[in-house]
Amino acid sequence: MKNIFILSLTLSLLFSCNDVLDEEVFSSVTNENFFQTENDAIVGAIGVYDGLQNNNYWYQQFIMCELLPGSMGHFWNQNFNTLTYTNNTGGLWALWEQGYKVIGRANSVISVLENSSLEEDLKNQLLGEMRYIRGMVYFNTVRMFGHIPLVTSVPESIEDAVTPQEGADESVYESQFLKQVDRTEVYNFIIEDLLFAESNLPVATFTNGVDNGRARKGSATALLAKVYLTQAGLQYNYVTGTLDQGDASKWAKVVEKCEDLINSGPYSLEPNFADIFKNENDNNEEIIFSVQYLESSVAGVTGEGGQLGARTGINGSDITPYSWKQVFSNKSFFDQWVDANGTSDNRFSTTYLTSYVDNDGVVVNYGSGNFIHPHIWKFISDDNNPDINALGATDYGDNTVYLRYADVLLMHSEALNEINGTPDNNTISGINQVRQRAGQPLITLPISKEDLRDAIWNERKWELVYEGHYFYDCQRTGRLKEEIELNWDTNGGTVRQITLAAITDKFYILPIHFNALSSNSSLDQNAGW
Repeated sequence: MKNIFILSLTLSLLFSCNDVLDEEVFSSVTNENFFQTENDAIVGAIGVYDGLQNNNYWYQQFIMCELLPGSMGHFWNQNFNTLTYTNNTGGLWALWEQGYKVIGRANSVISVLENSSLEEDLKNQLLGEMRYIRGMVYFNTVRMFGHIPLVTSVPESIEDAVTPQEGADESVYESQFLKQVDRTEVYNFIIEDLLFAESNLPVATFTNGVDNGRARKGSATALLAKVYLTQAGLQYNYVTGTLDQGDASKWAKVVEKCEDLINSGPYSLEPNFADIFKNENDNNEEIIFSVQYLESSVAGVTGEGGQLGARTGINGSDITPYSWKQVFSNKSFFDQWVDANGTSDNRFSTTYLTSYVDNDGVVVNYGSGNFIHPHIWKFISDDNNPDINALGATDYGDNTVYLRYADVLLMHSEALNEINGTPDNNTISGINQVRQRAGQPLITLPISKEDLRDAIWNERKWELVYEGHYFYDCQRTGRLKEEIELNWDTNGGTVRQITLAAITDKFYILPIHFNALSSNSSLDQNAGW
């Protein structure tokens, strides 16, 4: 998807020290003479997908979602690891800045598409894809930061969105490019985008790679279920600093959307857990949406790939050349995983690496030499020789899985359990399908609502670990402090630099970055920060 220009003017919110909005020039064509053919429109849409591939954006989300509750450790990026991040931590700025860049691209393409002369069905499909991406990025951003500016269109001029001069009338801060709105308004907009996408996107076909990396009807349906699930859960009150109850009426909507996918397809569990994450099988029926990358040897150029292979690889072996070995499993979490599931679990050898052969042909086992932490293995696409032809650290072809069918099954069980007084066979169906594939004993009836709630929580924790869900699941269930304590590793993994007593509810939300606050005085910081 890289190396493709999009529009002559793509406006992206940056909240930099001088401007709120920066201008990016991608080609010499103009909005008026572009998008008049199907090819033009597809090229423009791909430019928005290209924004999702930004390594700093997705990698920082991955880091934050797993480091903060403590499923993994990191040799270099210690701020989330040690709970010492502040509103001036660089990784936070990447999450805010790049998110608004993608939103700006989507707004620009949507604006041109709406006024184009394209055939109506194609236009609505591409609009559905763009609105899916915009809704997805807003969903990530609102969960991280709470109350945020809701930018829904392209400004008519740069003056509409730049930081006002000192002494300017306060009314300028009512501009959508500056005004902070309540999360409810953001969620309503996300749902509107996703409902449009659901109505206008084609059903995935899983043939000839046509659907690879592109939003389809099921992508919108699954993400709607996730949005409703989040709304039903606890919400950190960014004004009072308390955890507030969510909207219990949303549980029924979670069930509705999950059953749309369960009953009508086309998704299903991949029989072999390891195959979910292999690039040659990325177009499998479990993956509902993923961010796509190309290995450099396949793309024919460098810089088309992702960084997870390099950051989670092994130094000193042929497994992953150019590896930085930055990221590892937190030992406390690893021990919990093994205690709960055992090493015979069908997910174990895909999730973790505990032995490898170094460049000298010597077998190195976890716990010996410099192999001091269990290793994360989900993002290495081939067990024997993954991406061996990558030409650099940003050239691995391992894709970022954002939504998959196992998540839908677990959401379905969770929502039914919260709605019904007593779990029944339908309630436990989703979690049991996931456990059956893993080779774990099935949950049997009778089981209490509370015990099943804990079982579903743990199954999400084991099944979806390192896929960027952990923090958000802690956030909506109110389990963050409990999980941080469970993962309080004193044996060389995640070594926290604050006391347990110092962990407050403020960690349920991220601070709005200093750059944004200093350039837009109308923004309010989240409570506790």
